[in-house]
Amino acid sequence: MTPRLAYVLCAGDGRRLIPLTRRLPKALLPVSGRPMVFRLLDALGAGGVGRVLINLHSHPRILRKALASYGRRRRLAFTFFHEPVLLDTGGALRNARAFLTEPFWLVNCDFLPDGFSFAAMDRAHRRCGSLATLAVRPMRRGEPFNPVGLDRRGRVVRVSGVYGRGGRDHVFLGVHRIDPEALEYLSREKIFSVFGGFYANLARAGLPIQGYRCRPAVEADLGTLEGYYAANFSGV
Repeated sequence: MTPRLAYVLCAGDGRRLIPLTRRLPKALLPVSGRPMVFRLLDALGAGGVGRVLINLHSHPRILRKALASYGRRRRLAFTFFHEPVLLDTGGALRNARAFLTEPFWLVNCDFLPDGFSFAAMDRAHRRCGSLATLAVRPMRRGEPFNPVGLDRRGRVVRVSGVYGRGGRDHVFLGVHRIDPEALEYLSREKIFSVFGGFYANLARAGLPIQGYRCRPAVEADLGTLEGYYAANFSGV
């Protein structure tokens, strides 16, 4: 059974999407007429998720109100964590650790789930026996992303600029499947990235991190104006 719990990261400041984010949080910006976070929550709910953790930073009242209304309509339970100071991805995990006591998804709010199967990723995760799996796709030459390197077994052996070496370049898509036992390797810092203060620790302990290779329907980076407009004109 796929996880019943998800943690959707909505606390970014949306700086790269100004002026669109001056009055709305990034999570509520529409893609083909529907807020991007609603599209993600639709897919998570269809995959069996019944409880969702959400971190908030920019326009927290607006986002909390919109999500609470969505939850009432879809019978989805939310727990909110307001971050007056951004904690980064790893710090957000540590901040919510008391609620992460079962297998869960950790997903960026701007991930578009069209063409993606949470159930298939979960099956791959359970087959490989790792404590954490990252959704990735092959990187094309010249793409402006920080690559992760996968070895022949599909394991993450490098996050460029953070730890490791070798492997073929892939783009991380913003979706993690994590078992709660892995959280023992979180940094004790308050503010840190999930790669530097979590996955690097797992790797140093000799614990495998799996990559789940897939081809999403939309490959644009919704965190930029160029990618956001491209996604809206793609017809998804």
